[in-house]
Amino acid sequence: MPVAIDKEACTRCGQCERECPGDVLRMDPETGYPYNAHIDDCWYCGVCEVECHFGALRMTFPVMVV
Repeated sequence: MPVAIDKEACTRCGQCERECPGDVLRMDPETGYPYNAHIDDCWYCGVCEVECHFGALRMTFPVMVV
């Protein structure tokens, strides 16, 4: 999961969905919280984390096994 969402810090403003250049995040119509709609399409750019003024998003990078 590329983006971890802290639901206690999230204000459900939708800024992360609007700023995501990969169109990965969506707002759940039932709960109003963002979720990873297209996990495999995440670019790990971190825009959502930077643009969240409430610190509710955190990038989690995949583990590389060699």
